[in-house]
Amino acid sequence: MPTVLIALAAGSGALFIPHVSSNFFWMFQSMLGLSTRGTFKTHSVAMSLSSVISLPLILLLGVFV
Repeated sequence: MPTVLIALAAGSGALFIPHVSSNFFWMFQSMLGLSTRGTFKTHSVAMSLSSVISLPLILLLGVFV
């Protein structure tokens, strides 16, 4: 089980700063109809928040496993 938690923690860290070359970035832009600049701001905040929120949850899960 610790291997799974390590993989989840690495994935959480990888979410922190998104790249414009990401497929999800362009899908996010087309779904919301935003400009590239607006999408970068919105997408960056959303992905950074998901990274910051998910890491403590993974660490908490590691305490109980």
